[in-house]
Amino acid sequence: MILSQEHKKKRYFFLSRRIVVCFLISITLNSTHAQVQRGKKDDAKAELISFKDRWGIKTNAVDWLLTVPNIGVEFDLGNTIRNKHTIGANIKWNWNTSQKYTPSLIFNVFDARVEWRQYFRTRKRGGITKDANLMTRLKETVFTTQRKNPRQERAYYWGVYVNAASYNFKIGKEGKQGNAYGAGISVGYTAPLYGYRNNYIDLELGGSAGLLYTSYDVYTHDAESGCYPRIAEKCKGGHIVPFPLITDLRVAFVYRFMSAGSKYKESVYRRVQLRDFARQALNEKINKMRERIDSINNAIRKQGFSRPDSLLGKEELKQWKLMQQERKELAAKEATDKLRKQVADSLGIQLSDTLTSEQEKTLRKALKIREEQLKRKAETQDSTKLGKRAAREAKQSAQEKKERKNKKDSGKKKKKDGKPEAAAVKEEKGDASGEAERKEDEG
Repeated sequence: MILSQEHKKKRYFFLSRRIVVCFLISITLNSTHAQVQRGKKDDAKAELISFKDRWGIKTNAVDWLLTVPNIGVEFDLGNTIRNKHTIGANIKWNWNTSQKYTPSLIFNVFDARVEWRQYFRTRKRGGITKDANLMTRLKETVFTTQRKNPRQERAYYWGVYVNAASYNFKIGKEGKQGNAYGAGISVGYTAPLYGYRNNYIDLELGGSAGLLYTSYDVYTHDAESGCYPRIAEKCKGGHIVPFPLITDLRVAFVYRFMSAGSKYKESVYRRVQLRDFARQALNEKINKMRERIDSINNAIRKQGFSRPDSLLGKEELKQWKLMQQERKELAAKEATDKLRKQVADSLGIQLSDTLTSEQEKTLRKALKIREEQLKRKAETQDSTKLGKRAAREAKQSAQEKKERKNKKDSGKKKKKDGKPEAAAVKEEKGDASGEAERKEDEG
């Protein structure tokens, strides 16, 4: 089939237009995707921290009080503020201080440890399940990162550590000297304490506990000979201590180039923050809406109207109905509390949180009887109101029937009185036509 030139031109025109439209759509989609990706890259770039900001240098004040010099370092394993994992190393050393005599009191210790930590932050707690069992309540209140009043400036942590130590302690009559290897867990938190320009000091509180594998020699002090004889029968070879030991208590000061208050952020922190802002804005909108509803209610109540439906929008009318329901529930609760107090006063019971079971049972029984009496009284009043209303309606119906009858009788009377009047009109018309005929004949 041979196509005409005009048909070919139309076909090429439509094909060209489709190609142009598809090309423009692809460009738009690519630019949108590029903008989204660029926005994500910009956000990720804003959250990056430098290599210097990932370091922290710390020292423990508790060890210094025990005359044990110590120092530690901590390094973030990630390079963003969302990173929560760190690796650290600590060393403390106080061994064989120089002196001119053999002391009876010895406190020598060397400890080196490596520790891995995971940081986390607390969040705002939601609703707690009512009437739940103990495990559910513990899970919702204790074993969770949600708190009633979360402290966003604190970064909590838990971690695991391994250590190697040498010790020589003699505080009483006998001393112990040996080596130890341990492993355990660490818990605590860190918070900003002081900052100046790009230098920060954070406070760290925490502790460590774990199991210990050790071997030691027991000795005593011989002041006359100036030596420490070994007590062989009390020495022990390698063994595991059968109970966990507290291996570290920390009140540490940490020097950082970027404070812990600005790091270790929750991965959903921004999303939670935006949700809180949206909820706050919605609450403000609802409060303003309710203020407007109250003002309209007051104005319309003064003017004598019943409902402000015509002045409220759809959302405001919804809030108005919700407010009416809340007021009804509040009024019902107040009425119930008032009735309970009246019944308790009549029984001579002082209402409190510590009522005995017998008092509670008596109060509940009397309250039930009083509610039944009020219910019967209300039913009687309702029946009386219904009877009065029926009598009023019957009286009104009889009166309306009488008025209709009187109206009907008056209509019939008017109809009878109207017949002679019609005949007189007819006669007058006949006389007028007769006079007209006589005048014509005379003419």
